[in-house]
Amino acid sequence: MLNSQEKNLYIFTAPSGAGKTTLIKRLISYARKQQHKVHLCVSHTTREPRAGEESSKDYYFISEEEFKKNISDNQYLEYAVVHGNLYGTPKTQIVQKLSDDNKVFLEIDWQGALDILKIYPNAESIFISPPSIDHLRKRLEDRGLDTKEVIEKRIKGAALEMEKAIHFKHQIVNISLDTATKNLINIIFGENNGKNYS
Repeated sequence: MLNSQEKNLYIFTAPSGAGKTTLIKRLISYARKQQHKVHLCVSHTTREPRAGEESSKDYYFISEEEFKKNISDNQYLEYAVVHGNLYGTPKTQIVQKLSDDNKVFLEIDWQGALDILKIYPNAESIFISPPSIDHLRKRLEDRGLDTKEVIEKRIKGAALEMEKAIHFKHQIVNISLDTATKNLINIIFGENNGKNYS
């Protein structure tokens, strides 16, 4: 399946709160300034939108009924339950954008990432880690999006997730957003110049 184009698929995984979404936004901003063709694949989810999130931009927010119909119709490359909600990666977006010579970014949990690597074994996989669990807890508390109970659930899951980093080709510890962005630019575009990325 599109073997020659697999190298243009970049799979990003990180524990919640590690800074993955912010880094991807910086990458897209940099890529567009440099006139690189990039596409961020938008996943489907049954969870409720957070404040400021938009459907079709952050996720496609759909009902559980619609999600299950999509499963029946074989529309997902992979799907999983994450923190009690369903998340799925639609096939069509990836296939179409790779065919059009885009670098395709996929932001996904580790379970889904490993499933997709079975289909696209030559894709680039990138695991982003926080400096420590304590740093992660502080980030989750500071962003103010989750209850204490949800934060504790995410912290417990993060320890397991960070053990999975060994399965990914590239591993980046997000101590500094600027440094992590420069490292990602070099991995994806082969460019060491970290200017104009934000």
